[in-house]
Amino acid sequence: MTTRTVTPESLGAWVIKCNPNTTDLGPMIAAGRAHENWCVASNYRTRLMSAGQRVLFWVSAHPRRGFWGAGVVTGSAVPGPRWKIATDIELFAEPVLASAIRNVQGLDGLEVFRSPQQSNPSWVDREQFALLEPLLPI
Repeated sequence: MTTRTVTPESLGAWVIKCNPNTTDLGPMIAAGRAHENWCVASNYRTRLMSAGQRVLFWVSAHPRRGFWGAGVVTGSAVPGPRWKIATDIELFAEPVLASAIRNVQGLDGLEVFRSPQQSNPSWVDREQFALLEPLLPI
């Protein structure tokens, strides 16, 4: 499968992935919000991230794997030994499960399914976001 290049024109939303085996979901669930800062790879995608862009919150390695929230990027990536991006992500009352998403024609090829071990940020393109948005409680 060919890797698609993210461009500002093709971007539907960034995806921040969270593995609950390494990041405690409890405080986020209690607050109704994801953490404000996330580690991201030092790559061209991270350098494309900017304030106001949509971001989705994907929880992996969990029995209720799927999209747990949505929001926006609130700043540019901050370089360092571990690059960080600031976000404002509100959690949904109930996650949109991967099993439901896979049943939608055109969403079975989401990057979170094709390349689940890839570093943050992941992404969905405009066409995928248009199919995904009606499923999201936003």
